[in-house]
Amino acid sequence: MERRVSLQVIVQKYGGSSVSTVEKIRAVARKIVQVRRPDHAIVVVVSAMGDTTDHLLELARQVGPDLALRELDILLSTGETVSAALLSLAIQSLGEKAVALPASQCGIVTNDVHFNARILEVRLDRVKKELARGNVVVIPGFQGVTAQQEITTLGRGGSDTSAVAIAAALEAESCEIYTDVEGVYSVDPRIVPEAVALTELSAAEMQELAWHGAQVIKAEAVEFAKTNGVAVVVRSAFADGPGTLIPPEPSQSSVYRPHRAEVAGVTGRKDLIRITLNGSQRDEIFAAVAKYDLIFGGLNGTAEASDLFISNLEIPDPDAFIAEFAPQFNGAVQLTGELGAVSLIGFGLGSRPAALLDALRVLEEENVPVIKSFTGRESLTFVIPRPLVDQCVKRLHRVFVEPALQRSAVP
Repeated sequence: MERRVSLQVIVQKYGGSSVSTVEKIRAVARKIVQVRRPDHAIVVVVSAMGDTTDHLLELARQVGPDLALRELDILLSTGETVSAALLSLAIQSLGEKAVALPASQCGIVTNDVHFNARILEVRLDRVKKELARGNVVVIPGFQGVTAQQEITTLGRGGSDTSAVAIAAALEAESCEIYTDVEGVYSVDPRIVPEAVALTELSAAEMQELAWHGAQVIKAEAVEFAKTNGVAVVVRSAFADGPGTLIPPEPSQSSVYRPHRAEVAGVTGRKDLIRITLNGSQRDEIFAAVAKYDLIFGGLNGTAEASDLFISNLEIPDPDAFIAEFAPQFNGAVQLTGELGAVSLIGFGLGSRPAALLDALRVLEEENVPVIKSFTGRESLTFVIPRPLVDQCVKRLHRVFVEPALQRSAVP
C-alpha cells in the first residue's frame, strides 16, 4: 500500500569521482542508507563513473568525423544511466528500497538543442509516486528529453543542473552536491596547496567562480538555485565536514561574511577558442555558433573587429572545428585556440578600477600578455595564453587572497 508523502525531501548529487568504481558506489550507497531518516525522502542524482563521458566521446571520434549531436546525446547519456542502475542495486543490496529512473521517466523536459540543452520544465509525477512507495529514487543526471521524447544532454557539469532543478520542483529542504573535495576553495587546491575551503559564498560569487573555471559546480545550476530559492551545500563524498553553503539569498547570520576578503577566490580555465570577425557575414557567423555558450565577448562597431570566446568543452572535436570553421566565411572570421583565462572573484569587484589596475600590474610583472580583459559585477577576467594559466593563478592567489587570509587568522 502506498503512503502519501508529506516528508521533507533531500536531494543529493554525486559526481563522477564519487562513483568512479564499484567500491565507491557501494560506499555512496552506505552513506545514503546511514543518513536516511523516517521523516525524510531522498532523491539521488548521479554523474557517469569517472571519465566515462570522455571515453565515450573518444570512441565516437574514432568512428569518424562530422559527429551527429543527436546520436552523441544517445551515446553519452548511457554513462549516467549505468551509474544510476548500479547505485540503485547497491542500495537494494543493503536492504533499502530504491529505484532507478531513466531520463524518459524522470520528467526533465528540455529544448531541442542537442549536446547543450536547457531545462524547460520538470514533471516529477513518477518520482513523487516512487517516493510515496518508500523508495530512494536514483536519477541519471546530465540528461533529459524533448517534448518529442528525443534524448538530450545538458552540457558539461549538467548533473548539477539536474539536481538543482529536481530540488526546486520538489521544494526540497536542501540540495547537497557531493564531490571529491571538502567544499569550494579560494583556488583549485591541486594547483595551489595554500587554498582554503570557504564556509559560505553568495550565489553571485559562486556563479562567477563556476562560470570562470571552478569545476566544483556548474554556473547554470547556481543560477537555477538562486532563481528558485534552493539552498545548495557543496561537500566531500569521502569525508565528514560542513562543506560550503551557497544560500539563495545572502545569509544574515554568517560568520564568514563580516570578515569577507576583497577577493574571495581565483580561478583559471584552459578551454577557450577565440572567434575574431569583421563586419561582414555577422548574421551567418552568429547563427553558426548559436548552439554554443558565449563565454566572453560582444560586438563592437560595424567597422571594427569583434571577439567572441567560446568553450572547446562544448565541441565534440575542437581541432576539426578550428580547422573547418573559418573557410566557410571567406576570410571574414579567424579562429585561435590554445587560450585560457584567469579571474579574480569577489563581491562588487568589477566596480573597483583600482583592483583592475593592480591585477594588470601583477600580470605585467609576470611578463604575461593579456589578450583581452573583461569585468563583471563580481569578477575581473584576463584572457591569456593557455600554458600560462597555472602560473598566473598561483601568483594572483598569492598577491590578492593569501594576505587577507593571514590577516583574518590573527586574533
